[in-house]
Amino acid sequence: MTETTIVAWDGSAPARSALEWAARWASGGDLTLVRVLEDSIGITDYIVDDSMVDAARAALEDAAAEVRLAHPDLRVESEFVRGDPIGELRRRSAPNRLVVVGTHRREGSKLRFEWSVGARLAASARGPVAIVPETDSATRSGVVVGIDGSTASDAAVAFAAEHASRSHQPLRIIHAWQEPPVWQGPDSLDPVPSQDFLDSLEDTHQQILNESVTKVTDAWPELPVRGTLMHGPPQPALLEASRGAAVLVVGNHGLHGVERLLLGSVSHALVLNIVSPTIVISAPPET
Repeated sequence: MTETTIVAWDGSAPARSALEWAARWASGGDLTLVRVLEDSIGITDYIVDDSMVDAARAALEDAAAEVRLAHPDLRVESEFVRGDPIGELRRRSAPNRLVVVGTHRREGSKLRFEWSVGARLAASARGPVAIVPETDSATRSGVVVGIDGSTASDAAVAFAAEHASRSHQPLRIIHAWQEPPVWQGPDSLDPVPSQDFLDSLEDTHQQILNESVTKVTDAWPELPVRGTLMHGPPQPALLEASRGAAVLVVGNHGLHGVERLLLGSVSHALVLNIVSPTIVISAPPET
């Protein structure tokens, strides 16, 4: 489990929602507010002057003081830095640190969300990243995690189970599967999969789910765990399941080169359509 919680702070409504969520998450632990002030902002590319720096520092300290007062059990620190927000937050990420960022409700251009701080950071961070939407009035409970049999989803399940156990919430493990794409080669006599093949494929995916549930129940025998096998694309299945969840956890496959700056298709779609706090877990490093 994470030892330190880091919150990206800029005074906006999404940042406040992220801070409120992070304070509950880090209960009894360490919380650091990080304010990254860019040296140049917006299309006019103007330079940040000393008065803006002083105001940003003061606002950060005020926010930290408010958290200390509201959550005396937390050890709260603040850090002010100038630079690139993504780069600075990425440098502070680690397997034992949870970096928390807020996000607006989805409105306007889709491109804006594809290149949001949360999406970009989650793609390349060295540890877990929580993306928290603006606060709504919904009552949320339970932890939902999506699996696909990969090492990234194994890490996501372990993280989700530990959090569910620590917070005394039930865990729901979801595995969605689809038929493979059909390719008709020159010698193919029957390009349509047989029902026997599909039944066998479903059994294989059921086994993947069962093994994941067994691992969790063996490690956390007191934790209520429910496994759900769903036929169809994983994105809508996880989004629907997460609507009432306190947390959705998904894994992000380790990529290299330019692709490392992008989330996988499933986690990317979930971040773009976020409905509840979502934690993206990086794949463990290759050994």
